[in-house]
Order: sequence, then C-alpha cells, then structure tokens
Amino acid sequence: MTQHLHSFEALKDNLLTEVAAMRSFVEALKHEQQALVDNNADELIAITPQKNELLTSIVGMENQRNLSLVSLGFNADASGMQSLLTQNTHAALTEHWDTLLLVSAEAQELNRTNGLLISRQMSRNQGILNILQQDQGGAMYGADGQSKISSSTGRGIVAG
Repeated sequence: MTQHLHSFEALKDNLLTEVAAMRSFVEALKHEQQALVDNNADELIAITPQKNELLTSIVGMENQRNLSLVSLGFNADASGMQSLLTQNTHAALTEHWDTLLLVSAEAQELNRTNGLLISRQMSRNQGILNILQQDQGGAMYGADGQSKISSSTGRGIVAG
C-alpha cells in the first residue's frame, strides 16, 4: 500500500514537472516562430540546442511517467493514464494531466506552424536560387567568386 501511494505521489510530482518543461518548450517554439518571421538565422541557430535539450528532458519525463503507470498496474501510455484517472478521483493529478494535454496541444500547433514557416522560407530561397541560376551561359559567378558576365565588347566590367 505504501509503495502504491509513493508511486501515485511520484506520478503527480512528475506530471507537474512535465507540465513546466512543456511550457518552457512552448516558449522556445514561440521564440523560434518569431525568429522565423523575422528571418533571423542567428537566433534560430541559438534556439535549436535549447529546444533539443527540452525535448530530451520531456522524453525522459514521459518515460518516467510511463514507468510510474506500470508500477501502479496500468498501461504505459495515455490510455493507461486515462484508466488511472477514471479509477482514482484525485483532483490534482487530473488537473496536471489535463494541463499537460492542453500545453502539449499548443506545442504541437506551434511546431506545425513553424514547420510551415520553414517550408515557405525554403521555397522562397529555392526561388531566389533558381533566378540566380537562370543565366543561359551557366552560373553568374565562377568558383573564384568573380562575375562570368562580360560586356558586349568582350571586356569584363571593371569597377574603379
């Protein structure tokens, strides 16, 4: 009985920590979205390690939650959590779970939107590259970075 109570409390505490981590992840996704809108590559590079660290942490918490569910005799997934909540009316646990689901849904939507923004930017970049490569003589610039376009007199353009 004591082990059961300990697992139940551990699950509740883990959910609370998981909610906080997921909220941090949502903030990171919002930050990423602003960087995408602003076309700020440096900021995107800075955000990526933070997002990866948060995701690793969240996955670890999810695994711990699943282990707690198993120790309580439930499936190690969302259906197991739902079964636990159905059989045990514990207001704080239910509240933490509902909050986690809401924050996770927000993260999923932000991630979807950010993916669309990334796709749009990649299409725009590809369009620009296509325009730059449309010169019928081949590339506009040689490997040395110098213009391959010459004037009608056959002389290159000289800046002076």
